[in-house]
Amino acid sequence: MKRVVVPGIVLAAVAVIIGAWWLAFHRPQAAPAAQEPSAVPAARVSTPIDGSKGPAGVPDPRGGLPPSLPGVSSLVLRDQIRDATDLRALYDRTKDLPDPTGERAYRLAEAIFECSVFVDSPPEELSARLAVTKAARESPRRQEVFNFMVERCKGFAGSAAALREITEALHRRAEVAGYPAELARSLRSEARLRDERSDQVATALLDNPDADVLHELAQYLDLRNRYSPQWRTAEAAIRPIAWGLLECQYGGDCGPRSRPVVMTCIAFGACDLQRVEEAILVQGAQNTVNMAMQMRDRLTRQIAARDWTAVGFVERVKAP
Repeated sequence: MKRVVVPGIVLAAVAVIIGAWWLAFHRPQAAPAAQEPSAVPAARVSTPIDGSKGPAGVPDPRGGLPPSLPGVSSLVLRDQIRDATDLRALYDRTKDLPDPTGERAYRLAEAIFECSVFVDSPPEELSARLAVTKAARESPRRQEVFNFMVERCKGFAGSAAALREITEALHRRAEVAGYPAELARSLRSEARLRDERSDQVATALLDNPDADVLHELAQYLDLRNRYSPQWRTAEAAIRPIAWGLLECQYGGDCGPRSRPVVMTCIAFGACDLQRVEEAILVQGAQNTVNMAMQMRDRLTRQIAARDWTAVGFVERVKAP
């Protein structure tokens, strides 16, 4: 399973802390989470560091067609799960509701898996472990956000095996329903990594990707190419950040309540951030952001042109 780095860039530094990469994260029929208080500041309109207008303002090389962006119902579900103050109660209330697309199962599984880092130790010990800097250890605001995460996850404390069983069952349900991000996630199994037909599935999903699909396929490509010299280049440290920014471009949750921003607050005490790009700057330099944005723009063009070799479907190299 998975999930939110330049020398440690938060998109990857946070990935290390929380257990996988971005990010990634994400979800109608249950009570809207807007009625539940969140420890994270309310979102406000902000402009990305590069001055662009966000997903709707990104020029598209496919003749004006917009990128694949989430619909209103998907955003409601995503925000409901992201902001839930009691994730176990939300899971119990919604796990048996109709889920024909598998989206709810996928998003619940991802959110519940994130809880594994917040329930494996006493809060005091966990707080000390996750505080990377002195600023984090001394920030009252950071402590509020940390307490929110512990409180939201406490219903899954006590049994790592039970938590894993729940998330695996949810992922199986999402895969059976054919949810695209779950199909992309399934490609990361060892059996499928060795099956070259997986590339056909991956590139088909990239024909009309959304943020979650990109999140999963970035991890698939990293695993697929782990032994390839073509993949381990000077840009390797920037690549996960660029894919994370690509998720933002395709409608991913990259604002003040997003996983990378929240985890940056918990890890580094930087709790007034509004965008993922700002979270990158907590550890990286402006040059890192600029390089990642340049790579993101190349990826956008390469995906639109279906230049799969440039995207990362390079010659496979077997383990030494």
